[in-house]
Formats: sequence, structure tokens, C-alpha cells
Amino acid sequence: MLDFGKIKASEIPEIIESKDRTKAGKTLPAHGLYLVEVKYN
Repeated sequence: MLDFGKIKASEIPEIIESKDRTKAGKTLPAHGLYLVEVKYN
């Protein structure tokens, strides 16, 4: 199976704790993205 460099869910806490944005991978500009809904449970 190909990996495509995706981050595993188990890696996210480590990335956040490191406070190093570069560990989270590339981001793209938010052109055309908008918040549709927020749900609180």
C-alpha cells in the first residue's frame, strides 16, 4: 500500500507537543474554504 506521507492519528499528540509546525507537513492556502457548522456535544 502507498503511504503518500499522511500523518497517522497516533502521531498528532506528539506533533502538537513538539510545537514545531514543520512536523505537521505541508499546508495549502484556505482559498474557497469556509466554516459550515459547529456542533457542541
